[in-house]
Amino acid sequence: MNPTAQLCSVPPGPIARTATVNLDNPDAVRRLCARPQCPPLYIDCANLVCQRTLGVSHVVSQLLILHRAGARIWLRNVNAPLRRCLRLLQLEALFHLAVSR
Repeated sequence: MNPTAQLCSVPPGPIARTATVNLDNPDAVRRLCARPQCPPLYIDCANLVCQRTLGVSHVVSQLLILHRAGARIWLRNVNAPLRRCLRLLQLEALFHLAVSR
């Protein structure tokens, strides 16, 4: 793992101020990006259908859209292909990788 990747056990601050988003739902991503201030996001990557059907590049694209909208993003249960893609594209530093307990 890249030493610049940020690891944390949980997102900082109260969980009530942290939103979750399902990357399988493009409308949800668009709605979050349309907000004047995008909340911190906690994304569980364990069961993303879009990664299996549309590929890891789609997931990375959605993450970058959210990041560009100003969201701080915590990723949980990142599988090897997504982790490798983030590392190869040198994007690990943009996202916090939550450590599963």
